[in-house]
Amino acid sequence: MIKTPRPLTPIEDFEKALNSASLSARELELIDYIRYIGVFSQPMMVKDLKLKPKPPALSQICEICRKIGGEMPEHFEKIRKWSKQVSEYGVKWDGDLICSSAKNIDGDYLSPSSGTSPYEFLVVHKELFIGLS
Repeated sequence: MIKTPRPLTPIEDFEKALNSASLSARELELIDYIRYIGVFSQPMMVKDLKLKPKPPALSQICEICRKIGGEMPEHFEKIRKWSKQVSEYGVKWDGDLICSSAKNIDGDYLSPSSGTSPYEFLVVHKELFIGLS
């Protein structure tokens, strides 16, 4: 398997895009949570942030990423192309702007379909992690 490097997100550009994206307080809270916690699942977000089950938290992440991506369109397009290349199903996931599916030491996704966990786990990209700040 050939590893396709992820386009790194310039943190200054991301912060500008985040501030320009006209996100609601709730959307900012979700992004701050992801960036602080680092590794998460949808059930964790629902519980910790007291989210309603609909729309699904992962769908909300996609919507937020589209708003942020609209403020940094060239980089967002690179991320979308990369996302499609690394997807086991050949589809892009807009949430890949800030986080991606987590893998274990053997390179298996942490997900029910991989038989490695009861929920899909995601991890924020290293350059966007703020949990140690």
